[in-house]
Amino acid sequence: MKNNYIKATLLCSTLLFGSVAQAALVDLSTWESDGQGTWTVQAGNDSVIQTVNGIPGVFFENGNNARGTAISGEITVKTASDDDFIGFVLGYQNDELRSASADYWLIDWKQNDQTFPGLGSSLDGLSLSHVVDGTAESSFWAHTAGAVNEVARANNLGSTGWVDNTTYSFDIVHTPSLIQVKVDGVVELSVSNIDAGVAEFGDGAYGFYNYSQLNVEYAGITDRVIVQPPISSVPEPSTLAIFALGFAGLLTRKLTK
Repeated sequence: MKNNYIKATLLCSTLLFGSVAQAALVDLSTWESDGQGTWTVQAGNDSVIQTVNGIPGVFFENGNNARGTAISGEITVKTASDDDFIGFVLGYQNDELRSASADYWLIDWKQNDQTFPGLGSSLDGLSLSHVVDGTAESSFWAHTAGAVNEVARANNLGSTGWVDNTTYSFDIVHTPSLIQVKVDGVVELSVSNIDAGVAEFGDGAYGFYNYSQLNVEYAGITDRVIVQPPISSVPEPSTLAIFALGFAGLLTRKLTK
């Protein structure tokens, strides 16, 4: 009975959101760094530790166009030293970190509010920003408009910092029309391209982001390809949901006979 229900649910997921792919472990041994940071891939090649307290750095797979991907894994700050930024980039291209014509998306998480001479003030919490000019370090620190444009803050963690020596699970979706972030299974960010004020979220690699925070581990990284129709072609939710649920019930009844 349970297996039949799962079959029906998977079929309905395909009807609602497109094809469903199995998650696969990501081999980080071919990834590379941009900016500052020492990224050491661990045994098994599905985790990496960044050990430098410095200016912004990114760890990513150069040349990977990963839009249409769901990413999962765990993140841990394995020290009680410092209180700065950890996170992810989406739609990233090589050498964009310091580019005056950057165009990628930054998910960063600060532990504490902090004012630093020459950089300005930063806020604790998790947020999504559109990076369009990476030439000034202060823009990453303060989320300066016109360079690192903050689009949204997290539903529950928007003004709550990460905790030392605590492991958080994350699930991230990046499609042309949606960026969604879950932390420990809870949706914290769900931003459409319309919400963000862009025609679509651009293609490029996903990667890990670090700014002035040492001993951060990204572990158990998996990804899977997803297919999501553009916003303009999605049927009315009520009609589609009724059809899918009705179909699931019918199919489940037939499978259990």
